[in-house]
Amino acid sequence: MRIDEDDTRRIDTDLLKILPLGGLGEIGMNMTLFGVGEDWFIVDAGVQFCDASMIGAERMVQDLDLLDEYRDRVRAVILTHGHEDHIGAVEHIVGRLPVPVYAPPFVCELIRLKSAEYGSANKPNLIPVTPESTLDIGRVQVRFIRVTHSIPDCHALVMRTPVGTVVHTGDFRIDLDPMDGRPFDTEAFRRIGDEGVRLLMADSTNAEVPGRTRPEREVLELLRERIEAAEGRVIVSLFASNVHRVRALIDVAQACGRRVALVGRSLNVYMEAARRTFQHPPPQDLVAPAHIERVHDPKMLVLCTGSQAEPRSALYRASNMDHPDLRIHAGDLVILSSRIIPGNEKPIARMINNLARLGATVVHERVAKVHGSGHAYREELLELLQLVRPRTFVPIHGEYAFLRAHGVLAESSGVEEVRVLENGHLLEVGPSDSTVVEHVPLTFHYVDGPLVGDAGELRLDERKRIAWTGVVAAHLKAQRGRKRWTVHVDIQSVGCPTLEPGLLDAAADSAAEQVADLPIEASRKELESTLVASIRAFFRRRMDRKPTVMAFVDLKEP
Repeated sequence: MRIDEDDTRRIDTDLLKILPLGGLGEIGMNMTLFGVGEDWFIVDAGVQFCDASMIGAERMVQDLDLLDEYRDRVRAVILTHGHEDHIGAVEHIVGRLPVPVYAPPFVCELIRLKSAEYGSANKPNLIPVTPESTLDIGRVQVRFIRVTHSIPDCHALVMRTPVGTVVHTGDFRIDLDPMDGRPFDTEAFRRIGDEGVRLLMADSTNAEVPGRTRPEREVLELLRERIEAAEGRVIVSLFASNVHRVRALIDVAQACGRRVALVGRSLNVYMEAARRTFQHPPPQDLVAPAHIERVHDPKMLVLCTGSQAEPRSALYRASNMDHPDLRIHAGDLVILSSRIIPGNEKPIARMINNLARLGATVVHERVAKVHGSGHAYREELLELLQLVRPRTFVPIHGEYAFLRAHGVLAESSGVEEVRVLENGHLLEVGPSDSTVVEHVPLTFHYVDGPLVGDAGELRLDERKRIAWTGVVAAHLKAQRGRKRWTVHVDIQSVGCPTLEPGLLDAAADSAAEQVADLPIEASRKELESTLVASIRAFFRRRMDRKPTVMAFVDLKEP
């Protein structure tokens, strides 16, 4: 396996160039640039949601400034499916690159609904594509193949390029009997493999997990058994994007004589997108969220968001008794029908404990078979490799360990050349070999409400420092005397522990003494810098902290 190799750049307009901007080395923020000559296109444009350590930032997106360098070369954006880690950055991308966006019909409807809901100013020019569609971008022709995942209407991409055929799977698992009757197109992949594939790029999310994913119909049967056996209310929390599971659970509940309520704005958005795309009729006799507590029905089924303990989600708020409509009752059965995404273990554990304190029984994937992953396990990944039989393989979509594991699997299946890349590695692919020719430095951007910028522009380090150390505001009144300064310092603090009585007064006295000792000809700037330094030194000595100091100086001349 060749990893991160550099070589002299070859100037050849027939070469295929691939530049991943996100999704390699992490879960989320998927985006890759492809180009031949001066014609480039983007595959996927996702976001990554920030954790609590990124104070002030909600989402992370790709290096938008780098995209400006490709403004005159990018011809299109192609989306493989509708998860946020593949479409969430579209509005930011089209704001920089006003090019058409090609996507499955369900994804188009989803983006339209989200743009309308959030009032996005950068509304993309959406063009729907199907497995029968072909798209010509310069010297590259793109065709679409149906794959199965945990969201409807997903495509892999087949790119006919000057160096040969390139296959990009998007996110996938191999389900031959999915709920919508649109199975993974095994025969299409076999035909492409028979023709010869120069390069395969495939989802690596579950490359370390042995076996095969649990079929969706099996998951629903296990959920049905638990719902039927429950004596009281059942609350199922799941990803809103898993539209077919949501619809199937509604049918199960109604067959069991349970009334159903949907709680969580995103559930309604995805259901509406499915209605528009697939002509799904809206569910009948749903209980409005505001009426849940008024319906005295111990056999109710509530479907809600929040399986990852997102702070604003329905189930998380209900676990803290903070949701306006959903209350947790003693005896409720709460099922988390989703994967526990790495990194979310602690908040999910806190939520589960809070639900238990309220008297609920909580079931999740680590104690029962209540979820089936949308990402292929090792046996399915191996099956795809054997169908496609590429000469070169690049694992995508996953943490670095997942990419490595997928690379090892590809080598064991007989792939000649495996390239494990990271974000910013520019890969040049020729007819017979491939080379990492450059490590492009990337500066990720962050979204804070309407603000979008890099970490420096949004002052994220400063926000983090303030959160840890607090802020001290110091007001200095100073007047020059004949030989000495007359000073008075007043100090207030925010977020800075002051458990010791009289601490702020002592800090003010210490700062006043040091400022008063300055030469009588000292400038306003010297007064301010001494004030700040003395206060930071005081807190460092007394509390082992260096708070952010905001200084205000009133200088009165004689």
